[in-house]
Amino acid sequence: MACGADRSPVAPAPPPAVSADPLKGAAAAVGRLVGTAVQAGLLLDPQYNAVVSREFSYLTAEYQMKWNVIEPVRGGRDFGPGDAIAGYAAAQGMRLKGHTLLWHGATPSWVDALTADDLRTAVEQHIRTVVGHYRGRVHAWDVVNEAVADGGGSLRDSVFRQKLGDRYIADAFRLARETDPGALLFYNDYGGEGGTAKADRIYMLLQDLLLQGVPVDGVGLQMHISTTGRPPDAAIAANMRRLASLGLIVHISEMDVRMDNGGGSDQMRMQAQRAAYHDVVRVCVMEPRCEAITFWGVTDAHTWISGDRPLLFDTRYQPKPAYDGVLDALRGR
Repeated sequence: MACGADRSPVAPAPPPAVSADPLKGAAAAVGRLVGTAVQAGLLLDPQYNAVVSREFSYLTAEYQMKWNVIEPVRGGRDFGPGDAIAGYAAAQGMRLKGHTLLWHGATPSWVDALTADDLRTAVEQHIRTVVGHYRGRVHAWDVVNEAVADGGGSLRDSVFRQKLGDRYIADAFRLARETDPGALLFYNDYGGEGGTAKADRIYMLLQDLLLQGVPVDGVGLQMHISTTGRPPDAAIAANMRRLASLGLIVHISEMDVRMDNGGGSDQMRMQAQRAAYHDVVRVCVMEPRCEAITFWGVTDAHTWISGDRPLLFDTRYQPKPAYDGVLDALRGR
C-alpha cells in the first residue's frame, strides 16, 4: 500500500544513539532477518546511513524498483536509484528484496492506453528486463502486489485484470522464475494479516496458484496497523500457520504502527506503540515459517504516513520505546 516519496535530509541532529545489541544481531540469534524500506537518496545522509547499516540485515527498495519509476516512458529505463540500493546492500552484506514487479498503484501512465496484446508484451518485457537486470543480487521479489480487492470478495479490478484476465498473476510468477530461478517469489498484500475475509481470499488465491504449479515461494503480510486498530495476535498466528501449511514462507513485509490517532498522553501513546510492535514481532519469532520482519521506513522524519510517528526512530534518529519493544520480542522477552 505504501509508496514513498523522495525527501530532503533533516536538519543536523545529535548522532544516533548506538544500541548495545542492534536489531540485526538479535534477529540473527533467532534465525530471522530484520529489515527496512530505504530510498537511495536518503542513504547519502550520514545519520540515516548509520542507522540502516547498524540495525538491519534486509533491505527493500521502498519505491525505486517499481515500474513507474524505472520506466516512466516506454523503453526509457533508469536503473540508477535501484542499482544504488542494490550496491549498498551488497557492500553491507545485507539481503535485498525487490519491490514490486506488478502493482496497480505504480503502473506507468502509458500502460493505460495499451491493447490487451500490447500490455501482455509490455508486462513480459518489464518482468524479464527488471528481474534479469537484478538476477543474482535480489534475495526475493514481491512479484504481484495487492491483487485482492478490499473486502476480499474478488480480485482487484486493475488494468492487468481488465485486459489480461486473472491469469496475469500466474503468468507473472512464471516469468519471474524463468528469469531468475534463484530468487524467492512473493505475493504481497495489506489487510489480510489476521482473520478477515480478505485474509481468506488471499489464502484461497495462493492455494489455487500452488495447485496450478505456479512458483510462489512466500507471502508478505504488510502490517500497516495502528495502536487502536490491529488484528489480535492469535489471529495473526493462526493465519501464518495456515499459510505455512501451504508450504509458504511468511514475511511481515511493510510494518508500521500509527500512534497519534490514539488517546491519552504522548507517553501512553508511545507505550501503546511499543506494545503493538513487540506483540506482532513476537508472533513472527514464535512461528517457524515467519522468516523476516521489515519496517516501512527508518525514521519518523521520512515516512509515507503524514501527520504521524509510525516508525522505530524519531525525527532525530533516536530509538523510541517501539525500538525496545522489537528488541525485547527478538530476545524472547
